Amino acid sequence: MNKVNLISLILFASFSSSCFAQSFNVRSIFNSGATGGIEFLSPSSINDSTSFSLKKYKVQFVKVLRTKEVDLEKFDMENNNAKANQLFLISKFSIAKPNLSNDNTFENIYNGELELTYITASRKRGVWLHSANISATESEKSFKYSFTPNFRAYSVYAHAKNLKFVPFFGPGVAINQGKFFALPVFGFWKRLSPQLTAEIIVPIHAKIKYNLANKVELELATSYSRIHAVYREGSLFKGDDNTINLRQLKNHLGINTRLSEFYKFKVEIGYAYFQELNALSTDFVRKISPSPYFNISFNYNFRNSILYKFFNEGDKLGNNKKTAKKG
Repeated sequence: MNKVNLISLILFASFSSSCFAQSFNVRSIFNSGATGGIEFLSPSSINDSTSFSLKKYKVQFVKVLRTKEVDLEKFDMENNNAKANQLFLISKFSIAKPNLSNDNTFENIYNGELELTYITASRKRGVWLHSANISATESEKSFKYSFTPNFRAYSVYAHAKNLKFVPFFGPGVAINQGKFFALPVFGFWKRLSPQLTAEIIVPIHAKIKYNLANKVELELATSYSRIHAVYREGSLFKGDDNTINLRQLKNHLGINTRLSEFYKFKVEIGYAYFQELNALSTDFVRKISPSPYFNISFNYNFRNSILYKFFNEGDKLGNNKKTAKKG
């Protein structure tokens, strides 16, 4: 089992729930490094005279703050007692540029996040992940007059005894723009063949991944995003909130390529369905026609994550044993 995919799946669950589907290369938490990306949603019709489009520029930085139990150079996956604990600091920043074709009243939306994530991984006890995140999504105007911080926390356990079927579950909560959400995390990972895997996350996330070569992976995925602010004005705390979110169901074909030991590149080409602009605190709704989108990201790996070594060398070890048996 590719344990990097397993933990990436767990992390992704916290973002791909009905409230948070803001997936941004969550696998890079094990690549402790820097990631940059661009996403573009092509113009989508609201009516005969108005269309909506969106560009987003995003960066992410993951730093290992503390390591316990093992030394990176002495870490040995052949030891059945192997275990590792690490604390990560994750920082994210993005600029979204929503646009209405005939009367663009939308401003740029700036999102900043700081997250602490603590992970324990043991070959005997499985994997625990605990995380707390504070963020803000604001325009220049709302930042000055109605700044509203958001909060998210979750704790997830992955039962990895059977390496062909791995369920995971745990509680989560979020406060977004002054509203409270319960975010239970539930799903599973399943190996269908040596090269093919599937993953399901409640409520709506499904992915099939095919390992085409050592450095190339193909994926087909669908996910639903409910909270994705494209207009910020006012605050729920002041009773004048006019925040507008973009809701959409996104299907994509993705290609993950490892360019070298330190560099990775990913391209997603997809189609967004059931799109609508939806107010957070009122009954305002505007339907949007389906439209294509693409997303690219580039990652540089600092190579100082023991958990990355733990998960990857575990796979290599298993593959080497299979090769030896065939020989």
